[in-house]
Amino acid sequence: MDQITDTPPQVRLEKLTYSYPYSDSQALSDVNLELKKGEFVLLVGPSGCGKSTLVRCLNRLVPEISGGSFSGRVLLRGKDLEHEKVHRLALEVGMVFQNPETQLFSLTVGEDLAFGPENLGLPRQEVRSRVETVLKEVGLESLRDHFIFTLSGGEKQRTAIGGNLAMQPEILVLDEPTSDLDPAGTREVLELLRRLNAEKQTTLILIEHKLDAVFEMADRMLVMDEGRLILDGKPFEILCREEEKLRYLGIHPPQLTEIAGFLGLASETSNVPAYETLLKRLTELLQASEVESQLGSREGAKFEIPDSILQPPESFPHVRIENLCYRHEDGSEAFENLNLEIKQGEFLALLGHNGAGKTTLAGHLIGFCRPASGRVLLNGKDISRYSTAQLSKQVGYLFQNPDSQIFTDSVFEEVRFGLENLGMPEEEIKRLANSALEMMELSAYKNRHPHALSRGQRQRLAVASILALEPDLLVLDEPTTGQDRGHIRKFLDKIRELNRLGKTVILITHDMELAAEYAERVVVIKQGQILLEGPTAGVFSSPEELGAAGLIPPLPARLALDLRKQGIDIPRLLTVSELKSFLRVRCPGLPVCRNTEKEEITIEKEEGERASLF
Repeated sequence: MDQITDTPPQVRLEKLTYSYPYSDSQALSDVNLELKKGEFVLLVGPSGCGKSTLVRCLNRLVPEISGGSFSGRVLLRGKDLEHEKVHRLALEVGMVFQNPETQLFSLTVGEDLAFGPENLGLPRQEVRSRVETVLKEVGLESLRDHFIFTLSGGEKQRTAIGGNLAMQPEILVLDEPTSDLDPAGTREVLELLRRLNAEKQTTLILIEHKLDAVFEMADRMLVMDEGRLILDGKPFEILCREEEKLRYLGIHPPQLTEIAGFLGLASETSNVPAYETLLKRLTELLQASEVESQLGSREGAKFEIPDSILQPPESFPHVRIENLCYRHEDGSEAFENLNLEIKQGEFLALLGHNGAGKTTLAGHLIGFCRPASGRVLLNGKDISRYSTAQLSKQVGYLFQNPDSQIFTDSVFEEVRFGLENLGMPEEEIKRLANSALEMMELSAYKNRHPHALSRGQRQRLAVASILALEPDLLVLDEPTTGQDRGHIRKFLDKIRELNRLGKTVILITHDMELAAEYAERVVVIKQGQILLEGPTAGVFSSPEELGAAGLIPPLPARLALDLRKQGIDIPRLLTVSELKSFLRVRCPGLPVCRNTEKEEITIEKEEGERASLF
């Protein structure tokens, strides 16, 4: 960025090496790094590679709070932090954690935002001024007096970000701050970060797995693997130049850079191509292919519509929700006369803005929430007569926060807990538990305490404990939080296998790319009402309606829609791979489509080698 000059580093890390208590492996290994004031740094890497550990060294949470074995130096503006206290560093280094609930202290949103400034001893008027400013910045003005425990996961995330901003730190570290936010909320928060960086020269370190929304904003990208920094440079250049290495690590490129590379645009410029540039290149390619087709050079070429965009066959309703009405504890109404059917064996995505009621609706399926009126039928039976414990044998529910359902002292005990309660034989318990751990790539950690795992690993542990029970209905509430793209796809591929064997899957997510790739049908909720419902391709071809719910269709769907508006014959595409397949059929004589084929085979081979460990 222009404001970054040749000044001494604001942060210097020298040979940082660290191991957690009772761990034989190193979470950090000989890390050296310099950061200058005003940098916007994107820190990426596979789940469990040491990203969160690294940033916690900046305010002495590691090793002051975590304990363990630590060596090396952390210098802030040239000052060694070895003897600094955590509470003092909070004024200089703000930190937003993956789980916002760990840093929310007060009863209401407004009180929580005031908590930090009040503890600084600031005048009352200054505290009020900061709170008012932050409420606007993070979009929580209407929730000022709402109780923290009534907020959705995304609203809690905004509150945690706001609490840090009220302290006005010079360095702000954000550990997946958008993981629980809808696309519109993500855009607002990232725009806020961009302004802080540009206008106040706040140094930003952003840990993120969802690269599509953030890579264009950062001026520097750091890639970690197994406790080491392995790549350092401009985001667009790393994403294009090191795509194969990143895929091998489970870091999938943003859709924009992947399409740009396929179209040959990445080699033409070192700048990020705009959406309009992609659309123009696609228009030129497809118009040229139509001319060739008219000349008879492409006889017999045909593009088959992928299974993912076909409407699923009719089947017996697994879940039927009839005239559902529900009110929160404060008396506010969440649903009024809501009706919905979910078919046996369906893979459905439940989408909507933060606070729309997705989690509340799903909570009715396992008895966490009980309707004020109306009823919920599971396999034709009213579930009001069953307890949550009874329903858990048929409904596997994954919480947004994995720590809400982890409570034993070892990974293996966690997975076998539910099986033991079902009274299964010991050998069967071991078989199912080991199988679930292997599926979630956690076999190597079976004797470790769950809270010694990373957030992403704890998420996979919670999933393993559910899969071990083999329920017929799986409800996954934001299951991708804290996960790298490689683990997300492996996990959802396994879920899709279960779905094809007859399991019904309900996926609650803010990730439109994953919904497009895996869901057969989409239900969009806005303020407690069903706004859109239908096959995935049809729903994602309605950008205006989706926008009203704070959602944005994935890039391939938007490109296909705009190409159709220009009169180009193109089906409703949902994923990058569908777009590539379509172009290979429509444009077989164009070099751009031939040149990437060998590269993609190599990428698929490497992904297969890594997946073989799964």
